[in-house]
Amino acid sequence: MQANALTALAYAFVGMPYLIALCLGLLVPMLGVLCYSSFGPGIAVVVGMFAIEGLYMFVGAISLGISLFYTDFALLFACVIALARLLIAGDQPPIHRAWLVYCAVATVSLLTGLATYGSGAGVQARPYFYFFAAALCGMSFAIDEQRVRLLLSSLTAIAVLLLGIVAYRWVVYYTPIKELLPPEGAYNNDGPIRVIRSYEALVLAQVLVASLFFARGSGWLVMARAISPILLAAVVVLQHRSVWVAALAGLLASLFVSRLQKGSALGQTLLLLGIVVTTSLPMVLSDKLSGVSGQITSSAGAALGEHGSAGERLSSWKEIVNNWAAAGPRSIAIGQSFGTDPSRFVRDEAGVIRKLEYTAHNMYVQTLFNTGLVGLGAFLVAAAYVVRGLYRICASGKGGAPAQALLVLIIMQLVYYLPYGTDYLQSLIFGVALSYVAGHEVRARADAALSPVKRRPAGWGWT
Repeated sequence: MQANALTALAYAFVGMPYLIALCLGLLVPMLGVLCYSSFGPGIAVVVGMFAIEGLYMFVGAISLGISLFYTDFALLFACVIALARLLIAGDQPPIHRAWLVYCAVATVSLLTGLATYGSGAGVQARPYFYFFAAALCGMSFAIDEQRVRLLLSSLTAIAVLLLGIVAYRWVVYYTPIKELLPPEGAYNNDGPIRVIRSYEALVLAQVLVASLFFARGSGWLVMARAISPILLAAVVVLQHRSVWVAALAGLLASLFVSRLQKGSALGQTLLLLGIVVTTSLPMVLSDKLSGVSGQITSSAGAALGEHGSAGERLSSWKEIVNNWAAAGPRSIAIGQSFGTDPSRFVRDEAGVIRKLEYTAHNMYVQTLFNTGLVGLGAFLVAAAYVVRGLYRICASGKGGAPAQALLVLIIMQLVYYLPYGTDYLQSLIFGVALSYVAGHEVRARADAALSPVKRRPAGWGWT
């Protein structure tokens, strides 16, 4: 009897990999069908991968000569489904030509880079692949107000998850609980209080601003408004100065958009002041939080004075632009191929010349370097099309709170790209916004074509 049980257990262990492979073989096509047929599962792949990256400081990879990260597979899957929808479904509005030009120039830069520099070009182009794949995921569906609400709800859910991660990591680090700390001893080598990355803190800021001014855009945003003091405290204490600038731009844009609704701006301003006071009083009055207040003041002073990373980035951008311009007409037109050595030399505050090898920390500068004036110009045209289209929808009163929230999210995103590079969750938002604007234009043209033509009354004379 015991021998039979052991034999059965051995067969189970032998057959387990095949069973898992069978389940995956069935699961992937089923997930593909769901993502193809429905907007919710379609964006869930991108949003879910972002959530997984938030939970883990490092997402694993498979080494096949080059390192393929799990995010690569998730975004490749989303890209394939999006391309299938664009080619087969035909129920989405046309993609703006400027965006297609931007994708084409980046593809040329990648192909020439692969031919010249090999796999190094693919490594440099990875963030842009994520950027295009997530955007296509949003563009592959016809977007209406209901789907914008679903996107806003997804962002709010991510923000709640990130708040939990922030609270957990602060408790672990400052208690400290050494057994739960990462091997490096801190969650971020750029400051232990920054327990999540900048682009994750940006989501907190976006949900905060959207919940304060446009809570009617989603039921989840109503819940986010209830925890807005916590969101504000997290955004401030995390000390990502780039996120502070984006949040300020979002607040100003929200006040401007709120003027489109009579009498709403004053109420929203008073609400904002109340939340700021509620959040700041504990930091000012509590002895335990006085150190945090000092760090925030120091961080803000460094940003205003262009000290630390802010000053270094400005010098770095100048050198990158100089290198791009000096490389000749081809570089000026369509940029340097991916894989080109990005290193440059800058002088720090102490007067020491340092060699920098990281990317530009500026989406526009990096895009100019790798895709030239054509690529950067195409992206800016697409961005202007989205912002102008969303503003017109808001001004007409057709989009309501979802359209207003989407406009502010896009503005915050474009401001954030000044000190940072691309991020695929922000690209998903951009793709949804572009499809939303294009869909409104298609419906407006259809309505204009169906509207009766006014006949002029018959009359005598030459006029």
